[in-house]
Amino acid sequence: MQLDRKNLNRLLALNDRQLQAIVEKLASEYGLDLSRFQIRPGDMESLRNAIRNASDNDLLELTKQLKNGR
Repeated sequence: MQLDRKNLNRLLALNDRQLQAIVEKLASEYGLDLSRFQIRPGDMESLRNAIRNASDNDLLELTKQLKNGR
């Protein structure tokens, strides 16, 4: 998934269950282990706020980190 405004807006349009499933799928694809994290009801709203407030530089840096496996 390319991290751009269009795709982020699509993520924001999903319900909590769908958003959680996408996050888990992407984490798995990038080799991230989220098993130690328990997702609580307020976590999806926090994630939505982070998505809304992400700058273009934040997206670029995250893309670089994911490509490098960090």
